[in-house]
Amino acid sequence: MFSATFVATPGVDGIKAFRALLKVALRRFGLRAIDVRERERALVSPSPRSQTRELKMSAFSERIRNQKKGFFKVADFEDVGKELTLTINHLDEEMEMFGEKKDVLNFVETGQQFIVNQTIAEWLIDHLGDDPETWPGKRVTLFLAEFSFKGETKQGIHLKLPPPGTGDGTVPVRPRKDAEVPF
Repeated sequence: MFSATFVATPGVDGIKAFRALLKVALRRFGLRAIDVRERERALVSPSPRSQTRELKMSAFSERIRNQKKGFFKVADFEDVGKELTLTINHLDEEMEMFGEKKDVLNFVETGQQFIVNQTIAEWLIDHLGDDPETWPGKRVTLFLAEFSFKGETKQGIHLKLPPPGTGDGTVPVRPRKDAEVPF
């Protein structure tokens, strides 16, 4: 965990610049902000009530902040028989994480992501096609299953196609915009 304090120089829109910085940190370096607070800037000396200014959140902000974030993990599926059917938004290819390049599957319904290993990548290619650009809008079901690794039986998150009777498994998704979005 890291902590940093930023102050905008005169003539710079601090909010816009900070949001752009957060986007670059996530997209380029795989660093996701999990907590951000705005503090009032003391001109002379801080008063006891001007330490950290907690802003009242809108309903939208409250909903977004309360969503689970980060990557799906085995503990998310430990309830017996728990499955989660989600819509693919896009695949981030070769993201730099922990000194390694990883492919990361992003979903429409959740802020959580799924790291794609070799086995999952082959499953995705076999079931959804070899071009990840065609995957947005397709639905997959995440579930917990056993696998063997170096002679040990372990639990891992696997994928399968959604149960029959749920349509063609494709829903419309807004096209991904790789360009910077204006604030």
